Amino acid sequence: MTTAMEGGGHYNAHASAQAASATFALDLVRDAARTAPVGPDGTVTVVDYGASEGRNSLAPVGAVVETLRQVHGEGLPVRVFHTDLPDNDFSSLFHILAEDPASYLRPGIHPAAIGRSFYEQLLPAGSVGLGWSSIAVHWLREVPGPLHGFWPTVATGGQAAAWTRAAAADWSAFLTARAAELLPGARLVVVVGGAHGDGPTRRSGAEPVMAEVARGLAALVEAGVLSAAERDAMVIPAWYRTEAEWRAPFSDGLGLELERFEHVDLGDPLWQQSGGAGYAQAVAAAIRVSFGPSLLHALEPQRRETVAAALFDDHLARAIAAAPPGPWFDWRVAVMCAART
Repeated sequence: MTTAMEGGGHYNAHASAQAASATFALDLVRDAARTAPVGPDGTVTVVDYGASEGRNSLAPVGAVVETLRQVHGEGLPVRVFHTDLPDNDFSSLFHILAEDPASYLRPGIHPAAIGRSFYEQLLPAGSVGLGWSSIAVHWLREVPGPLHGFWPTVATGGQAAAWTRAAAADWSAFLTARAAELLPGARLVVVVGGAHGDGPTRRSGAEPVMAEVARGLAALVEAGVLSAAERDAMVIPAWYRTEAEWRAPFSDGLGLELERFEHVDLGDPLWQQSGGAGYAQAVAAAIRVSFGPSLLHALEPQRRETVAAALFDDHLARAIAAAPPGPWFDWRVAVMCAART
């Protein structure tokens, strides 16, 4: 199972909705940078948990670097660690850092990458001055169990209970690892997709699109491109938590205090950005680069490309273009800041 995004620069090119989400926490991350503790070696260590190909990290990390230099002077050395899974496209990330005009690179800023899951401790205890994670911790470590469908909000009964337990354990593991890494007084800022409603009414805001993807998969089965068994085994290991689920681990003595929590109803950034022009293609590309790799991971690489093109570039784009104009998403994000006590 992989929850890495589609590589080759495609995620960077089609993740503007994720970038829009991050803007709601830029003031929070600047505030966190103003009080970020300097390590014993005179450097500040900043960690970007779940960086993907890096374009969406430029603005928040740039805001951190700018604020740190305002507080401590231009001579302050800063280490920036971008983390993601081992099969992430780190090559595109480093090209972005080297070539993009919005790059935060300047003398004394030292970027590096860590190719491991953020559900484990990644850096030495008490070494991190600021943590940032955007649109990443809704991904689970693994598939908690079967679903009658591939999108997690279809889960009911025992399936919903198993996925809820797994999501709670993963969020707790993420926070436990961060509590170990952070210096006293350091802060962790998280922006992540959240749930509308709970129980039978729980939804992610992407249900109309995912229902169309399901219809596309059914069409591919009927056409003989996929087998019914291949389709039925597909699942996306994501979980959109409620406010109660986000808050729960902070009462467990982790050493982190939740200082700020709010929900932001984001709506559909792709519709807002496009004004309708090219919207169908934008949605199809965004779903493909974000969810396609996990949905189709069990297929052989050559078939995976064929199925992705048929499912997203063809079926989904055509279906959205043929529908009455209007947004297909209703995203909600949770914005959090936690301090190491």
